[in-house]
Amino acid sequence: MSLSSEQQRAIDDLVSQVDVESVLKVASLLRRQAEAIENELLTRGWDLQVGLCGKDPISEDARRAFQTKIDRIVATHWAHCVELHAAVDALRRNAEQYAFDDSQLEAAFGKVAIES
Repeated sequence: MSLSSEQQRAIDDLVSQVDVESVLKVASLLRRQAEAIENELLTRGWDLQVGLCGKDPISEDARRAFQTKIDRIVATHWAHCVELHAAVDALRRNAEQYAFDDSQLEAAFGKVAIES
C-alpha cells in the first residue's frame, strides 16, 4: 500500500521536528503503537466476524451490511499501521545520520534483518 501525498507530507513534517534527543523515543513509541494495533487485529480478528442473529431472510442482509462496515474499519486500522511503519522507517533513516550505536538503534527500531 502506498502512502498518499498528504500522509507522506505528514511523515516528512514529523521527521523535520525530531532531533538527536527525540528521534529514538518517537520512533520507539510509533513502532510499539503499530505492533500493538497489529497484534490486536491479528489475535482478535475472529471477534470481528458478524454471525447471523436468526434464520429469517433479513438476518443475512443485516449480517452482510454490518460485516462490510466492520471490514472497512479494520482496513482503516491496517492502513494506519502501514503509515506508522512508514514513519518509523523515515525516522530510522534520520537516526542513522546521528552517532547512535547498534544497541541504541535496535532498542528503538527492533532487529533488522541483514540482507545477504
